[in-house]
Amino acid sequence: MNIIIIVVAVTAGVILGGTAMYVYQGKCRQKELKLLAECMEKILREEKIRETKAGEETLYARLESRLVRIQEMLNGRTEAAEKSKDEIQKLISEIAHQMRTPLANIRTYQELLEEEWSKTGTKTDENVDNYLNAMRSGEQQLEFLTEGFVKMSRLEQNMIQIRKEETDLLKTVRNCLGRIQKRAEEKQIAFRIELPQEVNCPHDANWLGEAIDNILDNAVKYSQIGGTIEMIVQKNEMCAKILVKDNGPGIEKGEEHKVFQRFYRGKNVTTQKGYGIGLYLARKIISLHGGYIIAKSRYPESGLMMEINLPVC
Repeated sequence: MNIIIIVVAVTAGVILGGTAMYVYQGKCRQKELKLLAECMEKILREEKIRETKAGEETLYARLESRLVRIQEMLNGRTEAAEKSKDEIQKLISEIAHQMRTPLANIRTYQELLEEEWSKTGTKTDENVDNYLNAMRSGEQQLEFLTEGFVKMSRLEQNMIQIRKEETDLLKTVRNCLGRIQKRAEEKQIAFRIELPQEVNCPHDANWLGEAIDNILDNAVKYSQIGGTIEMIVQKNEMCAKILVKDNGPGIEKGEEHKVFQRFYRGKNVTTQKGYGIGLYLARKIISLHGGYIIAKSRYPESGLMMEINLPVC
C-alpha cells in the first residue's frame, strides 16, 4: 500500500514538474521571440543591434548572431552603394568642369569669327584661319573628353567584355608604335625598341592597344624635345612584360599609385595639357586582362617607367 502511494506521489511529482518546466520553457521561448522581433524591428529602423548572448550555444544566441551578421552585410552594401553614388556625382561634376573651358573657347572664337565677317563682309584669311583652328582644337578636346568619359563609364559599369582572340602580342605593340610615330616625330623623339622574336599572349588587341596607346601618349607628351623613349617586351613562363621608359619629369615618391587614379595629375606636371584619364583607363583595361601595371620613378635617371604584366595563358 505504501509502495503504491509512493509511486503515485512520484508520478504526480514528475507530471507536475514536467508541466511546470514546459510552462517555464514556453515563457522563455516567448521572451526570446519577443527579443528577436525587437531586433528585427531595429534592423528595419536602421538601428544598430548587438550580440547579448555571444558565446552561448542556445537557439536564441545563434539566431541573434545571424541577425547581427545580416545587419553588417546590409550596412556594408549600403555604404558601397552610397560610395558609388558619390563617385558618380563626382564624375558628373568633373565632366561639367572639364568641358566648360573648351566650350567657352569655341563660343568665344565663334563670336570673334562672326564679328570679323560682319566688319569686312569678306574673309580675312589669317584671322579666320586662326579662329577656325582654335575651334577645331576645342572640338578635338571635347571629343577626347567625351570618348574618355564614355569608356570610363562602360568600364566601371562592367559593360565591356574582353575577348582574348589575338595571341601575337608583338603585332599589337607594333601597331601602337605606328600610331604614336607621328606625334613622336613632331617632338623629335626617338624610340629604342627591344622585342623578342615571338611573344604569344592571349589578349583583346583593340582594348589592350588602347591601354598601350595611352601609356605611349603619356610618354611622348611628357618627354623632352629630342628625347628618347625605350620600349622593351619580355616574356617568361608566367607572364609577358611590357616596359615603357621616358625621360620626362617623372613622379614624386608616394605618387606611384595615385597616377592611376581618375583625373589625377602628377605634382611635377606643369605646362603639359592633360585630364588624368589615360592611365586610369589603361589600368582598368589591363586589370580586365588579368594583369597589372605599376609606375616607377627612374632614379637616378629622369623620367618614368611603366611596367605592364600580362598572363600568358
